[in-house]
Amino acid sequence: MRIGLVIYGDLTQVSGGYLYDRKLVDHLRGRGDEVIVFSQPERPYPLGLVDNLSSSFWARLRASDLDLLLQDELNHASLALGNVWLRRVLDAPIVTIVHHLRAEEQRSALSAAASRILEGLYLRTPDARIYNSRSTKRSAEALADTRPHVIARPSGRRFGPPVSPDHVSERARAGNALRLLFVGNLIPRKRPHLLIEGLARARSTRCTLDIVGDRSADDMYTTTVRQSIDRLDDPSRVTLHGQVPDDDLKELLDASHALAVPSAHEGYGIVYVEAMGRGLPVLASPNGGVRDVVSDGDTGYFVETAEDIAAAIDTWATDREHLAEMGRAAVTRYQETPTWAATCRRIASFLDRIARHSPS
Repeated sequence: MRIGLVIYGDLTQVSGGYLYDRKLVDHLRGRGDEVIVFSQPERPYPLGLVDNLSSSFWARLRASDLDLLLQDELNHASLALGNVWLRRVLDAPIVTIVHHLRAEEQRSALSAAASRILEGLYLRTPDARIYNSRSTKRSAEALADTRPHVIARPSGRRFGPPVSPDHVSERARAGNALRLLFVGNLIPRKRPHLLIEGLARARSTRCTLDIVGDRSADDMYTTTVRQSIDRLDDPSRVTLHGQVPDDDLKELLDASHALAVPSAHEGYGIVYVEAMGRGLPVLASPNGGVRDVVSDGDTGYFVETAEDIAAAIDTWATDREHLAEMGRAAVTRYQETPTWAATCRRIASFLDRIARHSPS
C-alpha cells in the first residue's frame, strides 16, 4: 500500500507517541508498504487552526495517490477543519492514531473547552481510529461517538531482556540511598514539580531523584522546576540530566529503585513498562491508561498529591523487602506486555481491513 502519515515535525522526536508512530512506520515499510510522512509545523495551541487554510498542504495530500492516510491525533487542531473537505475529495480512508486526548489534561476552563470542541470536531472526521489503550478509547468515544477501531497497546521492550528477580532483590537490599528516576519532557502535565515537593515532605532524607527529559520543551516550566529544587534543604539530592542516549537511560534505570512519573494524565505510559522491565515499581497518577499497566499496591503506587508521594518514598525507604517484592512483581507484569512486532502487526492487519473495505 501507499500510506501517508501526518505528524508535527519529524519522527525522531523523543516521546512515547512519536516512538509509537516510528515503530509503526518501520514495520509498514519493512513489509513492503510505501510510507510518506507529511509534516506540519507545531504551533502554540490552538494556533494550529491556521494550518487548515494551507491550500498547498491539502493539495499535496490529495495529489499523493494514497491508499490510506494516517493522522496523529496530536495534530487535531491543524486538521479538524481541513479534514471535512479532504474526506470529500480523497480516494482513500483516513485513520487517526489516538495516543491521548488533550481534553483529558488538567487545564484552565477556557483551554479545556477549546480542546473538547476541536478534538470532538476532529475525531468525527476520520473513518477509523487506532487507540493505545482501553482508557483512550473510552475518552474518545465519550467525546465523539464511535468508529471502527483497534486497540494496540504500545510495547516497552526497548532495553533487551528483563532483569532477573535476584538482581531486583539484591539492588533493593543494598544499603545505599533510595534512588528515584523521573523520565519525561519537563512540561506541566508530567508534574515533576509535584515529585520534588513529595521528596521534600518525605521523612526519609536518604532519597535522591534523577530527572531525565527535554528541558527546552517549556522554558518557563523548567524554571519552575529549578526553583523547586533550589528550595530543598539539600538541592544536590536532585540531578537534572536533560535528554540522554538510550544506553545512558538504561544505566540510570538499572541503578534506580523506582520510577516516579506522576503525570496528570497519560494515554498509556510506555516509560512505565520500560521501567518495569528493569525491575522498578512505579509511582504514577491513576488518570488515563496507566491502569492498563500498573496495579496499585502490587507493581507500584497511584499518587495524586505530594503527601501520597512522600508516603510511598517513606514506605520504600524503610521496607526494602517490600520494595524488592514490588520490583519482582513489576518484572512479571512486564513479561505479559506485547512486543513492538506484535503491536505493529495488529495495527497493520487492521489497516489492511480498512483499506479493503474503503469505498475507493
